[in-house]
Amino acid sequence: MSNHIDDTTTEAPARRAPAKRAVPHKPLGVRQPQDHKKSAAQREAEGDQYVTITYGGLEFEILADQDDWPVLAIQAFSKRLGIDAIEHLLGPAQWARFVTRFPKKRQFDEFSEVIAAEFGFGSSGE
Repeated sequence: MSNHIDDTTTEAPARRAPAKRAVPHKPLGVRQPQDHKKSAAQREAEGDQYVTITYGGLEFEILADQDDWPVLAIQAFSKRLGIDAIEHLLGPAQWARFVTRFPKKRQFDEFSEVIAAEFGFGSSGE
């Protein structure tokens, strides 16, 4: 019998899975920030009439120029009534589509934060 060791039977050390980095919670439908995202001034200069907000696979159109927003929306924002303000921004048809598809407060909060980020607000006012 020889002292030869069969290398085909030795096992390679087990590989460790790479460490997972903590990833902050990303609400459904929230777009990642883009370096090429247009500022409000750019949208106005280029004549963009609407901003498209994508949430939960649906698209919602909001007037790009805040000077064109309904007075009731501005009034609601000034009173920190974000839900009323966003209802006025969307208008009856888009609002009905939103609340039918996303009836929970958590969903509204996520959607309002998407709008706030798009227009450069600190928060939606809620």
